[in-house]
Amino acid sequence: MLWSDGVTEQPIYLRDNAQLADAAAQWQDAALLALDTEFVRETTFYPIPGLVQVGDGQRQYLIDPLTIDDWSPLQALIADSRPKVLHSPSEDLELFHRLIGAAPAPLYDTQVGAALAGWGFGLGYQALVQQQLGIAVEKEQTRSNWLARPLSPEQCHYAALDVALLPPLFERIGERLTALGRFDWWREEGERVLALASEELPPERYYRKLGGGWKLRGEQLAVLRELCAWREIEARQRDVPRGHIVKDADLLEIARLLPRNNSELIRILPPPKVRNEGAELLKLVAEARDESPQSWPEPLPQPLPREWNDKLQRLRDAVADRAQALELPPELLVRRRDCEELLRSNQLPPILAGGWRRAVIGDELLDLLGRLG
Repeated sequence: MLWSDGVTEQPIYLRDNAQLADAAAQWQDAALLALDTEFVRETTFYPIPGLVQVGDGQRQYLIDPLTIDDWSPLQALIADSRPKVLHSPSEDLELFHRLIGAAPAPLYDTQVGAALAGWGFGLGYQALVQQQLGIAVEKEQTRSNWLARPLSPEQCHYAALDVALLPPLFERIGERLTALGRFDWWREEGERVLALASEELPPERYYRKLGGGWKLRGEQLAVLRELCAWREIEARQRDVPRGHIVKDADLLEIARLLPRNNSELIRILPPPKVRNEGAELLKLVAEARDESPQSWPEPLPQPLPREWNDKLQRLRDAVADRAQALELPPELLVRRRDCEELLRSNQLPPILAGGWRRAVIGDELLDLLGRLG
């Protein structure tokens, strides 16, 4: 029996290792696997898994990570050759990696597939399902406590719905992209996302992610590097969000002002933070300031000079024209920061240097930049 939105009335709840192994044996015959997760991440660095959902095109399965500890049956399946279908899976990939030790591959993201099909950029699952399947999906359980047990029938229905409609979306998107000659683009996008997800940024390079770091120079940037590396390690060890230790803006201010004692530090941080973290922060500042100039980081890229604005606009206009001709969102084709990187280096950034984007727009932009001088 189906509910009006397409979910089996009783999704199959898997509570122990034996049930997961039995279900995984049945999934061997499935043409694809639809996957999703529910987790809690409000006060932790790492997501706390609350539920793993699997759809095989016929039924929906809810896997309880609070009672299952042998994930080898699912680990073997999610890396085999059949399509793994998810929607906007960046956080799901992190959870799969930590919980199961494998990433879903080959990966087909229905949000990206919809954009390649010309249906819109960044569509949420609810909007895409309504647009393409005519089904209204309620999202009332999004903020549920997924660690509470027992889960309510409403929670189970909501969770099952997240994988119930992925198979028909995959089929519809696949038909559209095959007709457009873009199905391989979709597969390639999944490979790129998986490659990026497997790259963990070393703590000593995290300072490069802070937006205001380009304003710092010399020993200031060396201090920022050490502060960010320390915070990254601490956040992982304590399993708390980075900002719970020290906020980005405060790290930037410490690196800018280079405080030497608590009296100077307390002008930046509230007293409780100084009591808890002040000694270590001041130690890091002093040690980084003692480094030789040869070990200081290179300055971070500054915003583009204003005189480059015309060239940047010409590049973005070319992207917009090409996107319009292909009925693609410009944001999917080339991001603004990729155009900026091209201007700075006179070389195609990685996302444009290979794959489908190289042929579609990359060579065109490189040629245009050469003509702009």
